[in-house]
Amino acid sequence: MRKINRTKLLDRQYNNRDARLFIIATEGRDTEKQYFEGIFHDSRIKIEVLSTGEDDKSAPKYVLERLDSFKQKYDLTSDDSLWLMFDIDRWGEKNISEICRQARQKQYQLAISNPCFEVWLYLHFSDPDSSQIKCKDYEKNLRTYLGGYNKTNLNLDVYKNQIPEAVKRAKILHPNPQQNWPPTPGSHVYRVVEIILKAIKT
Repeated sequence: MRKINRTKLLDRQYNNRDARLFIIATEGRDTEKQYFEGIFHDSRIKIEVLSTGEDDKSAPKYVLERLDSFKQKYDLTSDDSLWLMFDIDRWGEKNISEICRQARQKQYQLAISNPCFEVWLYLHFSDPDSSQIKCKDYEKNLRTYLGGYNKTNLNLDVYKNQIPEAVKRAKILHPNPQQNWPPTPGSHVYRVVEIILKAIKT
């Protein structure tokens, strides 16, 4: 099957033909897509979020399959960046380890959160509490800090100016590039965000 040219993914009125593509396959259906496609706008990049659909196939193996399918469909370049983004709160470490191994073999990059993506959102405002190991803790923290939190309707304005702080906090917590996921509460989402910010500045 002939692959589709990558330029088909670009909005000709907005992105240039040489824009760098960031393909992010996610476990979540709404939150990650809102965050990445809603915040990062620049002619030098294009972010495509492959989120979980109505079939609710959110397990890491399905996230990996979505990224595989996308790569097989489009003619990407070496500058394009492919990412797996999922949480560890619902999946066993053995299962996650195998998915990470396969991802690295395929030269996909990992942006995993412990316990969930909400930790990344909370890092925009504060460091996580190491004793809080459940996703509901961080959803509660966000509601307390922001006065409300709805994962299907993010208020993106409250995060935009805090992104450098979130990257800084996350990086200090878990700087080891060899880690597949944070062993304590935190998020490796900073890895893809940092590269996106650099691509925008160049």
